[in-house]
Parts: sequence; structure tokens; C-alpha cells
Amino acid sequence: MPQNRKLQDLIDNEFLGRFQEKTQVFLYDFGVLGGATGAKTLTDTDGNAATLPDNAIVSKLAIDVVTPLASSNSGTVALGVATDGAANFKAAADFDHASYVAATQVPFLPAVGKKLTGDRAVLATIANALTAGKFYLYVSYYEGF
Repeated sequence: MPQNRKLQDLIDNEFLGRFQEKTQVFLYDFGVLGGATGAKTLTDTDGNAATLPDNAIVSKLAIDVVTPLASSNSGTVALGVATDGAANFKAAADFDHASYVAATQVPFLPAVGKKLTGDRAVLATIANALTAGKFYLYVSYYEGF
């Protein structure tokens, strides 16, 4: 690994100042979380529990689809945070909506602006079960007061 890449990897969110935009990555993996109806708590990239910090002000999101979502029942998925709005990042959309296919990996704004009121898990709320899928959700935010 080149030396500058090692240095870049060391500069994590904890080293950025309060007024710099930070980004955290969350993972939905059908092979690990399953696709049954209900709220699935997204993990970090290693499969561990992960949260956004208290007072985070979410500025933008991006979905990086590795495996497109699939469903035999017209499944839908909403993205948000526990307590502060299970659909405040992205309102429920069909599993085959453009945002959940690999060709549309672009940033978008949260559905509803929100300052978090505590450390919050990020949720994928599924209606009508999924049968496959894997994506990374990049959540950019500012550290509020």
C-alpha cells in the first residue's frame, strides 16, 4: 500500500474538526441481516454495530449498490434512523427503484432534514420481504452543538 494511502486512512472522523463534514459508512447485507419484513439495523463495513453521533446534522447520503435488491413480493425499503425517523433519509421505495440498482450510485439529500437527538442506529425498514441485496450507505454529516 502506498505511504500516502496509509496516511489518508489514518485521518478518520475523530480527527476532523467540528466544522468539517464527516462521513460514516453503513452496510446492508442480505446474507447477514436477512430480508424479512421489519427494521434492520445497518452495520459498519466489518459487520459491527454502528451509530451516528448525538447532534449530527445529516447533509447528504449516497448508496453504493453491490448486489441489487430483489423481492418476490414487491418489497420496499425506507432508510432512516431509530427514534428520529425510520424514513427520514429515504422514504419507502420499491426494491427495484433506481436508487437501489448499481447504475445509480449518486449522492442525494435526506428526505427530511433532521438534527439527531442522541447516538442513533441507521435502519433499513423493509416491507414485503427481500430475497437478495447488498449496499453501502454513506452518510455525511456535520457535528452539531
